[in-house]
Amino acid sequence: MIALIINADDLGINTDRDRGILEAFRQGVVTSASLLANGPSFASAVEQIKEAKLPVGVHLNLADGSTLTGQIEGLTDSKGQFPGKRKLRQCLVAEACDRTSIRTELAAQIERLFDCGLQPDHLDSHQHCQLFPCLTTMVIELAREYGIHAMRSSLIAEPAKQDPDGPLGQELALYRQLGQAAHKKIIDAGVRAPDGLWGMPLLNRLDTIRLCRLLEDLPEGFWELMTHPGYPCEQGSSFDGPQRKTELQALLSAEAREIITRRRIRPTAFGNL
Repeated sequence: MIALIINADDLGINTDRDRGILEAFRQGVVTSASLLANGPSFASAVEQIKEAKLPVGVHLNLADGSTLTGQIEGLTDSKGQFPGKRKLRQCLVAEACDRTSIRTELAAQIERLFDCGLQPDHLDSHQHCQLFPCLTTMVIELAREYGIHAMRSSLIAEPAKQDPDGPLGQELALYRQLGQAAHKKIIDAGVRAPDGLWGMPLLNRLDTIRLCRLLEDLPEGFWELMTHPGYPCEQGSSFDGPQRKTELQALLSAEAREIITRRRIRPTAFGNL
């Protein structure tokens, strides 16, 4: 059996991305999404999630935007602004930030979804910060505390030879070092997780051809495919450019749907793990 969660990250980051994610769920092959509790378009995203009955998890965020709980010593500025990916990783490697305040912030992000009437079916993290040892156990504990039975395993499914050169390749090498231990902790704690995560080496390169090739080669197992569909946002970051629409078009394509049907790939969500 091949079961596949096709998850769209960053719901709530802006209305253009949200529009694409909901379209990919309603008309395409996306089966799940991850919602940023501190995202600028969180409130409007919640209403669309409810209307569409889209399964969602909490996209725990310590990198971008502002906290829900105020300053975190060693991580944010005095106004609670997160420092970005690079400085977050430096902090996590050095274990130089206030863990108690981080736990309070992550709990607040989870609670915000419940307070809005959503029932998150999994936890994952923006920029894969839950892979770092100082956070892995904390996120597992929060999952159990809030009755969330599944988590993303950022255990890269593709072989290392598929990793690109440059900064992304360096990131993937780090994720590969951390992924196996994090996956084992999740499973040993009795929290459910897919067998691995596809799509990380295809960041910003996922188009219809590459998506179809991935679906054709997908082996037996219970997997997650990470995606970032949307429409370009002029006010967004460089990540909110034309590639988001290319990815959306791949997830809406008849070619992808045909392969899923022909290979009897079971589209699913974290709640079915």
